[in-house]
Amino acid sequence: MISVNDEIQIEIRGLGSFGEGIGSYNGYKIFVMGALPQEEALVRLTECHKTYAHAKLLKILKTSPDRIKPPCPYFHLCGGCQIQHLPYEKQLLYKQQKVIDALQRIGKIDASSVLPCISSPLPLHYRNKVQLPVRLEKNAIVSGFYAHSSHDFIQIDHCLIHCEIGESIYKNIQKIFKESTIEPYDPQTGKGDLKHLIIKSAIHAKKVLIVLVTKTKKSKPLQELAKKIIQSSPLIHGVIHNIQSKESNTILGQSYEVLEGEESIQETLLDLTFHISAASFFQVNPLQAENLYRKAIEYADPKPTDIILDAYCGVGTLSLLFAKHAKKVIGIEVVLQAIENAQKNATLNRIQNVLFQVAKVETFIPTLKAVDTVLLNPPRKGCDATVLKEIARLKPEKVIYISCDPATLARDLAILHSFNYKLKEIQPYDMFPQTSHVETVALLKS
Repeated sequence: MISVNDEIQIEIRGLGSFGEGIGSYNGYKIFVMGALPQEEALVRLTECHKTYAHAKLLKILKTSPDRIKPPCPYFHLCGGCQIQHLPYEKQLLYKQQKVIDALQRIGKIDASSVLPCISSPLPLHYRNKVQLPVRLEKNAIVSGFYAHSSHDFIQIDHCLIHCEIGESIYKNIQKIFKESTIEPYDPQTGKGDLKHLIIKSAIHAKKVLIVLVTKTKKSKPLQELAKKIIQSSPLIHGVIHNIQSKESNTILGQSYEVLEGEESIQETLLDLTFHISAASFFQVNPLQAENLYRKAIEYADPKPTDIILDAYCGVGTLSLLFAKHAKKVIGIEVVLQAIENAQKNATLNRIQNVLFQVAKVETFIPTLKAVDTVLLNPPRKGCDATVLKEIARLKPEKVIYISCDPATLARDLAILHSFNYKLKEIQPYDMFPQTSHVETVALLKS
């Protein structure tokens, strides 16, 4: 038997889905964040279950030949990156293997079609968006991130995976915070107002949108803060106010108001232009997203006579990119604001052969009679089983499945496989360098 707070010595033999080292002890699987394969480690058990346990790394007794010094000084404190202590080429191998393991273990699918993971154009400074909680520390307003799997606040001065344009703005805002009279929110007491700072950057267009999240409605200190922020750099095109009055883990509320400047910025992606508002989703690594979208188009090989279904279309990025090659694209998304953004993006790019529909995919797809290709880009939980069954009824020649979670991808591919859709190729992309996440695009044919 093992118990919480036991200190044990284990050998690390692999990496888990979240980048944690995996070892074993007396038949228990032990997960240790920060440990690497080929290491012997002294650990303290923090959480014990029937067949596995989680442990804290106390000391590395034998160091892996792959271990490097993380370039970020906050790596061991911040929960944003999980595998920065691994050389980049090893990160890519780990992510390819993560996809292979999921296909074999969960989907019971031959994984020989999994290609090597494509490296990101920028292994660092790739993120075009950061969300930073704000706190009062030593009578000064500071911002940062939360420690791994906790609400322990970690003050940070810079982030190595945040894009350079966004970082330049963040430095300015940190100085402005020191002069502001606004009161940061305290989650312990519920007092204060300013909760989060969000920085959204258009890397190609070199424009920035700032979102200030508060507990209450607009105040004089908030308005003064917004004015100083927009005056601090010509790159900042708008400062938006969002109200999140609930005491929850949800960062954004439903209410938005322009404090200064414009309500949105624009960014280009594969020669198309897209609105980026405070609420809209946009790929956080746009340079790598372009590579992934090119592959999706290559896999689909759309014809001018094709009708394409883009399930989970979001703000219409894939729909509009495919519309240039197809007769018609139907985009489905349950979030009204995302569809409104998609329609704006269609107008902005003068694209008329796309129909965007606000609906749940599982309720709308039964109304369709036939399509040539289905694009699937679901949230992390994957597709509802009824969606996959309806795809089989529609009998498209090809299914292009874009996924951010190998586990739910493997589950859904197994279902599609039972409907006689065969996996032809799957290409992993490193959309989130230094983290354990991997994005994939898969080609299936009937």
